[in-house]
Amino acid sequence: MNSKFKEVRELIDSSNSIILTTHVVPDGDAIGSVIAFAEYLRLKGKSPVIINHSNTPHNLKFLDKNNEIKIFSENETENAELIEKADMVIILDTNEFSRTKSMEPFLKNSRAVKICIDHHTGLKPESYTAYISNTDYPSNCSILYDYMMDDNDKYISEKVASALYIGIMTDTGSFRYPRTDENVFLMCADLIKKGADPVSLYENVYATTTLDNLRLAARFIESLEFYNDEKVVVGTVSQKDFRELNLNIDHVEGFSSMIMNIESVRLGVILVELKDNIKLSFRSKGEIKVNELAAEFEGGGHKNASGANVKNTTIPDLKNEILKKINKYLD
Repeated sequence: MNSKFKEVRELIDSSNSIILTTHVVPDGDAIGSVIAFAEYLRLKGKSPVIINHSNTPHNLKFLDKNNEIKIFSENETENAELIEKADMVIILDTNEFSRTKSMEPFLKNSRAVKICIDHHTGLKPESYTAYISNTDYPSNCSILYDYMMDDNDKYISEKVASALYIGIMTDTGSFRYPRTDENVFLMCADLIKKGADPVSLYENVYATTTLDNLRLAARFIESLEFYNDEKVVVGTVSQKDFRELNLNIDHVEGFSSMIMNIESVRLGVILVELKDNIKLSFRSKGEIKVNELAAEFEGGGHKNASGANVKNTTIPDLKNEILKKINKYLD
């Protein structure tokens, strides 16, 4: 038995009122994690509540058919009270309170037991009562799979299996990113056996494009600029784009894969202008460590996929700053 698994499980067994949350602008691994773990906790007789800073992306809302995910800002007083009264807070798919944005002060000040389950670098152990952290895993949902199997596979219901499968599928880039190994496929084979439908889940996540989505993608493609003999590509999405097409950041899903499919590209950067900051997404191939590039902007993530949020700047200024730093990472 994994000692970290045992420690976390014993703390969960002695808790009842449990808050789950994940990072700002959640992806498939983040939403898959909170949905799967909430259902696992319910099957163990617990009372979990999911509260996130950000809305669930439109292509992942099918996982939350009962609208169980609360958005913190929609009822801040009630949600803050839920956090204050909770026995336990579990943060999934991130190890930084800052990545919960508006929830950060309430989570930090909570007297609840604090648990982190994550697969990113940068964990500060002193921030948590207990944690499960392993950067060798390709997704957070794959950690949760091993954790639940270590407990009892009866807790991996069809709903849990489907949510875990989504997390693994999306965080491995549909099984094409580094660390997609034999274990990933063995996990997914077992999740399919337990009820996950790979065809319908893929269609729900990826076959959701609308005409406005395509129009936004067209604008994004028009924005692309290439540098370093087309080894570097930078794309932008502005508030003007969102406003004119009546879309939001949820609809930028898939843009990073789009640019990294370009044969010559080794490093890709996407700048998305939000109302109060600019979201950066970095992607790379091979040994280019974009997590170190993201760290220069107080961000982080994986070697080949990282991000950051930067305030008090403009897209042109931030783009120029990034381009000045890129060469050392290409080398």
